Amino acid sequence: MKPVAALVGLLFVSSALACPVKKGFIAGGLMPMPAGYAPKCDDWYASSKKGLQSSLGSGQKMSWFEMYSVDAKALNFDNLVTQLTKRGYTFVMKTDYGGVLGRRLRDKSGRFLDIAARKMEGNKYFVSLSLIKF
Repeated sequence: MKPVAALVGLLFVSSALACPVKKGFIAGGLMPMPAGYAPKCDDWYASSKKGLQSSLGSGQKMSWFEMYSVDAKALNFDNLVTQLTKRGYTFVMKTDYGGVLGRRLRDKSGRFLDIAARKMEGNKYFVSLSLIKF
């Protein structure tokens, strides 16, 4: 019975580690979660995080990665960027490509916060935020 309990415990710990979103907050706990943003902690999240990690170059390290499902009406992408710059990030550049809205910001220690919004089926967007040390 002990191995089963240990396995169940490991599954709960693994799922908690798979989505490092501080409840009710966004951007590593920096600010309250905007209305309409729902954390994504599923296979899409896991594969997106893994893909990003595998694309990092030598010396680059991902500090955290978050993903949210958002209705188009609640997206307010530019407002999200503005709120992050009010909290200490500096705007670096737009990185829009292939139907994906993208912005790169920098924090005071030189790490980059990449924000992307990808249109999905229907009226949904997936918004991802990743903090990368170069």
